Amino acid sequence: MQSLVTAYQQRDSARRKIISLANDALNVSKRAIFALHRGDVIIATQKLKEAEGRLKDCDALIKKEPSLAYEGSFVAALEEHTEAQLFVEYLERGKWSRPKRAQRLDVLIGGLSDFTGELVRYAIKEATNGNSQAIPKVHKEVESVVGLLLELDLTGNLRQKFDQAKRNLRQMEQISYELSIRK
Repeated sequence: MQSLVTAYQQRDSARRKIISLANDALNVSKRAIFALHRGDVIIATQKLKEAEGRLKDCDALIKKEPSLAYEGSFVAALEEHTEAQLFVEYLERGKWSRPKRAQRLDVLIGGLSDFTGELVRYAIKEATNGNSQAIPKVHKEVESVVGLLLELDLTGNLRQKFDQAKRNLRQMEQISYELSIRK
């Protein structure tokens, strides 16, 4: 029976560590996205590397205790990191590809869904700054992501994220409409 207590305490200790590391990774990834919205790609890249370091620390804990791979805070950190990677790649290259860390489908789908929200924020910023030429490209990208997700029969949390992506598409449609009537 003592081995049960010891095993539980070790798992609980690892769980607490992964929650802390994942929360740090999530926070740093959010700051990377914020830096991207300010146009500071250098800071964003630094923050993404910092977040990657925290996630690697999580990976080490997961190797010892595989069930921690599904800890909510870790999954949220992976999604936020994926979202940030998608956004930086889109801003730098005008397109995106599957980030290396987004091997799990749930993480990729969640990150893609949230990515549409960053695209809408970016579009609003560009429209506000008078760069209306960026809007059709962003609109097409959000539409493309939603079209991809529409092919999936999502349920649970991923369905909620997909519904948010559809709301982001509606917002892009509204932005496009308003710009078209102002011309």
